[in-house]
Amino acid sequence: MRGCALTQPVADMANTLYSLIAASFGPGAADEWRQCKPAKDDCDKLAGAGVEVLKAFPGRAAGACALMSAVFSVVLENKVAQRGYVVAGSLYVGGTRVFGEDSALDGKARFSQSELSWDGHAWLVFGNLLADVSLFRTADSGKGPPALSAHIHRVFGRGKGLMICRTDDTGDLRYVPEYVLTQDQVDALYRGARKLFVGN
Repeated sequence: MRGCALTQPVADMANTLYSLIAASFGPGAADEWRQCKPAKDDCDKLAGAGVEVLKAFPGRAAGACALMSAVFSVVLENKVAQRGYVVAGSLYVGGTRVFGEDSALDGKARFSQSELSWDGHAWLVFGNLLADVSLFRTADSGKGPPALSAHIHRVFGRGKGLMICRTDDTGDLRYVPEYVLTQDQVDALYRGARKLFVGN
């Protein structure tokens, strides 16, 4: 997607992600992420993992971005060597915030709770790619923010599945990373998602 108008410079986005990954997984993992440029085969596997997640989750899972992203991460882990990171933060359409909170996100505490109550958004970062497995489903559900649904339906149409783009090329959708979930947190969400939606 082109014509991206970000108030947060792209370099700041990359630096923020680097710092968040280092905080949750260590500097070595952050260095590997920074150097990762997925090849076509890796991109195909990323898309395939996203499709698997969409098939596993019923329509009522609209809005379950953290759960779906955690499952996405685990499914992808079984297909590629490079890790996909679950990122939590805010999402803007143009200058309008559609997901996010006024207060700073304490991800260490928030995503370690058994009952997840949160108004933000979660997505996957895989090298220099951003993959959002829940966005289109939330927009189509009629339960998400009207500004998001209007934008998605105007730009992409209805009934789409998975959005994959470069982290520096997200168009009028502005993703603001605030926390990268630890592996323990991802695994806990994965187990919860399987119980809630997948049935095992």
